[in-house]
Amino acid sequence: MKVMRRNGFTEASLAEVLEVAGVSTRAFYRHFETKDALLVAMFDRDAAAVTERLRNAVDAAATARGALDAWLDEYFDVFANPRRASRVRLLSSPAARGAVGYHDAWQRMIASQVAPLVEALERDDGTVVSSDPSLDAASIMGLVEAIGPRVFTGECTVERARAQVTKFCWPALGLE
Repeated sequence: MKVMRRNGFTEASLAEVLEVAGVSTRAFYRHFETKDALLVAMFDRDAAAVTERLRNAVDAAATARGALDAWLDEYFDVFANPRRASRVRLLSSPAARGAVGYHDAWQRMIASQVAPLVEALERDDGTVVSSDPSLDAASIMGLVEAIGPRVFTGECTVERARAQVTKFCWPALGLE
């Protein structure tokens, strides 16, 4: 991450990564086939951490409505927290997105992060109405993904982004 922050993914040389990490070329290749594979592993690790936070937030909520709010708050915290936002910015940069295996890693990330949202929508406690939790969750995630980059650029605050998602999605789920 240090090298990629300093030079960007494309300009981060494997030699410099090895030097900063303090590992030999041989040790690197025991774990990764390429620099792209290293990036995908870093992406997968960060995505798993966010997924765990989302799952914990949803699981801790007492109601389906609370779980939806908790998921959304936790997801937008990734953009609000400067350290996390910096990592997301780097790991989702155009150069990083061009890495071999990135598209598959992105699809895994979306599926894993939508899963707790689906579970929240499937709760049968009368606070949320969803006839198709998977499709509703995909719709919410699509809107969140569309707004997220605007938070990164400063065009939109996290509070405004959250309000936009709830304004569009919550009424469809029977929420005010």
